[in-house]
Amino acid sequence: MEHQRCYIYEPQDTDERPAKRQRTSKTDSKGPQSERLATFRQLWHQQEKRIQASLDEVDKATQDQLVQFVSEAPTTSAACIPTGLVIAGPSIASHGPFFEHLGRRITDETDCTHVVLTGSESPNLKTLLKNLITKITSRTEEDDDLEIATTTRSGGPKLLNFDLAHVHRWQSKGRVKSIVVTIRDSEAFDSNVLVEMIDLFHSWLDRLPFVLLFGISTSAESFEDRLSGKSLRQLDGQKFDVTQSDEIVEKLFRATTASTEVQLQMGPNLMRRILDRQKDHVQNIQDYSDGIKYASMSHFFANHTSIFLQPDLSFRALDAHAFEAVRNLPSFRRRAEEMLDEGSTQEVRNMLDSDQFLFDLIIEEIRQGQQALHALNGAAVVLADIRRFLQMSPSVPLSSIWIRAASGELIGSPLLRETMLSIRKIPSNKLAQLLLALRGDSAITNYVDLTTYEDQLVELINSTDTTEPLRSQHDVRNESMRTTVVAQKVLLSKHKAALSEQDKAYSELIGNFHDNLERYFAEAFIDPRALFLSEILIYDLKSPHADAFQPRPRFAIERALASPQDYLGSESCGVDSDEGALSISQPATALVYQLYLESGPLINISDLWTAFSSMCGQEGNDGESKTMALFQRALAELKLLGLLKPTKKKTDHVAKMMWKGL
Repeated sequence: MEHQRCYIYEPQDTDERPAKRQRTSKTDSKGPQSERLATFRQLWHQQEKRIQASLDEVDKATQDQLVQFVSEAPTTSAACIPTGLVIAGPSIASHGPFFEHLGRRITDETDCTHVVLTGSESPNLKTLLKNLITKITSRTEEDDDLEIATTTRSGGPKLLNFDLAHVHRWQSKGRVKSIVVTIRDSEAFDSNVLVEMIDLFHSWLDRLPFVLLFGISTSAESFEDRLSGKSLRQLDGQKFDVTQSDEIVEKLFRATTASTEVQLQMGPNLMRRILDRQKDHVQNIQDYSDGIKYASMSHFFANHTSIFLQPDLSFRALDAHAFEAVRNLPSFRRRAEEMLDEGSTQEVRNMLDSDQFLFDLIIEEIRQGQQALHALNGAAVVLADIRRFLQMSPSVPLSSIWIRAASGELIGSPLLRETMLSIRKIPSNKLAQLLLALRGDSAITNYVDLTTYEDQLVELINSTDTTEPLRSQHDVRNESMRTTVVAQKVLLSKHKAALSEQDKAYSELIGNFHDNLERYFAEAFIDPRALFLSEILIYDLKSPHADAFQPRPRFAIERALASPQDYLGSESCGVDSDEGALSISQPATALVYQLYLESGPLINISDLWTAFSSMCGQEGNDGESKTMALFQRALAELKLLGLLKPTKKKTDHVAKMMWKGL
């Protein structure tokens, strides 16, 4: 090649695919997938029940008031239209599920019919009336003779399809007690349409018992500013406040992610992304539960070891691939290295050779890992409840506390230190209320004996002669500032006031409670990523959609060729060298690909060969032929992968002529 000026690589033009190796072993991948699917459905069914119970509890009080308001609304001789102003909050996406559930309750629990109108289907009064009449008169299936298209006055002309006389004839047969009309997004309605609708409904009020419900995103005052004075006098309004979207998300978070009954734990990074998306885009509450469901589904689809989360799993139901997948987990390798350092070589050998031994170990470790995660969830809930009870500022939601705890950042944090310092300062009356409030948290009652502290506190309070609450030595009221002038300088110093015997006993009591609570948090707030088999218990991928259901093989191949040391993990591949540095110890295909990436959009194959031979060339004719064979094989592999596409341009023909001339 020294006397040659260029070299042209001409791959064989063939469209035939390379021959595939024949499968010699029979593998049934559908079996484990079906079992994982059944496990996912079983666990998600429990999660879904908790979600539905939380949603039913969130708006139950407000919906009870609205149902009672509708049932008690006057039906005859009413001077004004009974109107409910439902302050549903700025999250428009949450209005639909709320009014849908409310409509079902009104229909089931009262003798009323309920229809919902939106701004998109009510651009003017005529269209609004058409849709209203259609929805009301189509409620009963046996009323075929009341269809709008064929309804006529007896002995008179046919009624128009926007005449409320249709509803009056339907109501005259004693269908319902009241007609509840819900304006779901009142801000989306034109003000003139609302004014005209209210005037028309008021004129029919002696014949049709209307009840109006307005969904308001802003405030009742801004809604009233949009209406005329005459329209306001025709309404008998009552305001109802709905639980806001942020509070609903926090309740769902407590019932799902922070629950002590969850089997598959979501990771902190994934939950942070879900919560940020929920906050930034003000999405529907259903989207939050759908995100958790999708993440759980991704875990069971993409992780072969998730089969071990199945309750009452038997050894015979598993294949060898499941145990091989466990042995390749990073936490398994970390545990094996720790056991080797401790000298437990026989146990490591059993973990590698015996599937039965490994199965028993996995079942026990998963049980202990779930207990540790449940303790972490319970401690986060306890810490959030304590801060909310003490009304500490700034207000930190449970989701933020849990994310920091699951990331292993809460122990020693200013948030925890501030909370523990506040506990030392609370008086006896607040401590009694705090102990009573914490009795509902089973996570702390299993660790701290709250009953003993309650009995001691009651005994101390009964022994005092005054009605003033007992205060500890850390309370600011037991401290005084003393001013001292030394060398014309003013010095300030704190001094403790003299404590009574009851206050001293209370200080000792609150100190013991503080120490026990601090030990509880120290044991519960662990780093979940350090748990053995945490890859089975926790799902924390940043992109579950792309990584689980849309794999990117081209990206994986390109990254493997660009950084082979990340995959091979040997010193010969340059593990200790700088990232992106070329090394002659790397595979030939990876080296050629990296040289190809460093070039421009077009590179002469002779230049690529020169660069490769200068790095990997061997001495002698034999060495040069071996290097050429290695280079050609690398080019063939890159072309087979579709990463190298030789072009046929004029420059190639010129180079070919130069080759022949030589």
